[in-house]
Amino acid sequence: MLTSRQSLNDLLAELPSRDWDLLRPHLRVIELNFGPALIEAGLPVKQVIFPHGGIVATMEILSRGESIETGMIGRGGVVGSGAAFYDVPSPSAAVVRFPGPASAIEAGQFRSLMGISAALRDVVMRDLWTRSVKAEQTAACNAAHSAEQRLCRRLLHSRTLSGSDTMLLSQDLMAQMLGVKRNTISLIAHALQQKGVIRYSRGRMAIIDVDALASRSCECQLADGSIRPLASPRLSLAPRAVPECSIQRSPS
Repeated sequence: MLTSRQSLNDLLAELPSRDWDLLRPHLRVIELNFGPALIEAGLPVKQVIFPHGGIVATMEILSRGESIETGMIGRGGVVGSGAAFYDVPSPSAAVVRFPGPASAIEAGQFRSLMGISAALRDVVMRDLWTRSVKAEQTAACNAAHSAEQRLCRRLLHSRTLSGSDTMLLSQDLMAQMLGVKRNTISLIAHALQQKGVIRYSRGRMAIIDVDALASRSCECQLADGSIRPLASPRLSLAPRAVPECSIQRSPS
């Protein structure tokens, strides 16, 4: 159970104290770690998750087994709320891209509290609406902008959510993020490295020039809020014992 201090998740931090006190006894702190999916597509949601940090990606699983990333959720959002609220199987999977702590609540208890707390319903429904708008924008972005522009946008957004200039990001994962072939990512990453925008080695990528990356991104970066300074950016290409196809937080 959480202490009386308001949550580090931005949505829960907006709750009035009365609603927070109603919710708090049912929340537990968990660690979002690399590994099995938090939510499996087509299965009921067992818990609703409010990240305090890190990144959770939503994934669409196609009939031939391919998976395409459709969204990224950080401390400003909630994972699994729609399926849990309507008590239906999740249409998409959710996996950890960047580790961090989170608050979790059992799905049935979440539904009960949504019926009691108007403030909780408001912040959750607003998050669902925001994600719907972003999904529409991403669909337009995928149709109108080049793979390089879209990759630069995703890298900027990942940087903002993770709070790090350094990421463990394989070319396979970047291809999954954009829904393109791996060789397309290979050509783009090589060109960006040659221009001094990123540094890439054995799946570890460091953003060297944020302004240059922004100039190569599409206009959709403005809606992401992706251009902002980090509190303490650090660059490192030293290998670490974490999965290659993940985003890793810089040490604080």
